[in-house]
Amino acid sequence: MKKTIILITALFIFMSIELNAKPSFGVSFSFFYSSLRPYGEWIQLDNDLVAWRPNGIHNQWRPYSNGRWSWTSDGWYWDSYEPFGWATYHYGRWYNDDYYGWIWIPDYDWAPAWVEWRYDDDYIGWAPLPPYASFEINFGIHFSIGWHSHYSYWNFVTYNRFCDHRVNNYLLDDRRVSRIYDNTRYRNNYYSNRDRIVNGGIDRSFIERKAGYRIAEREITPIDNFRDYDRVRSERGDKIYSYRPSDREVINGRTADRYDIKQGDNRSTIEREKVRMPMSREWNREQSITNDRSSERGRDVITERNATRNDEGRVRTEVNRNNERDQIRNNSERERSNVPRISPETQRERQPVYEKPSRSERPQSQERRVEPKREQNNDRPSPRVESRGRNEERSPSRERSSERKR
Repeated sequence: MKKTIILITALFIFMSIELNAKPSFGVSFSFFYSSLRPYGEWIQLDNDLVAWRPNGIHNQWRPYSNGRWSWTSDGWYWDSYEPFGWATYHYGRWYNDDYYGWIWIPDYDWAPAWVEWRYDDDYIGWAPLPPYASFEINFGIHFSIGWHSHYSYWNFVTYNRFCDHRVNNYLLDDRRVSRIYDNTRYRNNYYSNRDRIVNGGIDRSFIERKAGYRIAEREITPIDNFRDYDRVRSERGDKIYSYRPSDREVINGRTADRYDIKQGDNRSTIEREKVRMPMSREWNREQSITNDRSSERGRDVITERNATRNDEGRVRTEVNRNNERDQIRNNSERERSNVPRISPETQRERQPVYEKPSRSERPQSQERRVEPKREQNNDRPSPRVESRGRNEERSPSRERSSERKR
């Protein structure tokens, strides 16, 4: 029995972790950035919090207004007619900032819509969930602060116009909304069905009774290729085409090499520390990775460029040397060609003729050079003569030779 309880608990925890992790269709901040950049601007609200603001919207514009509601197997699905709707109405949260207006903060989890509901006997209304709301498998929608949306955030219609193709043509103005807002009841009904998040909202049977007609269930056709989605998203029929990019498209698709994000003015009224959107806080990490990759590519480009320059320098030096040799050779040949050619007869005529000089012109014989007579130097000391001793006797051989000479 205990083992069974332990296994059930482990399975429950595993399912909770699996659902709270990234959905099967992965997205990234870089992918959102590149996809939404043509339709708005990105703003850095804090060091680690960024948001996207749409361009070309009027003062009375509100999220979840240009499209239609459909009942699906995932609950109430918002089928947007806006080009950025595939991302901003199925991922992340909206916030009406007092300074910037409506801004969108990205997130990983996909849902058919991220809205809260109000209703009474005559009207049904919806408003975008704020970035303080997060989905938890055990509790559904959980708010990090005590949240109450202002009545100007809400879209209200009568029940018979709720599923109309052009529901924005039947939205109540702010004056009428302010009168009925306090008399409506609040509801949000999000839960998980295996690995899917379901937007239960207001019960379909209740809306059918109030509207007076049956609401058919429409089929969601997921598309993981943006080109195919862009081609079929304007079609109106029983099917709903929902674009959820695959992991491959996120990796190989429209990703940014660098981020052009506007620095905020620190006037935003959002409570940054209460925001529960983890993706908006991970853009710094992705940016650092992107910068590192860009730096590596930059170093590779610089290295390749330097190598190319060195090769070009060596080639240029060799070419210059060859050009110098050719120039010297051409100059030498040009100089040779400019020298007039002399015939052998002319050369013999130009050679000097030797004529024997006359006797008078002949040089006289050189006089004999008389060396000056050297004078005797009396100052030089005479050689020393050693005298023999008195008792020295003459040898008999010398006496004989002297007698013979005599």
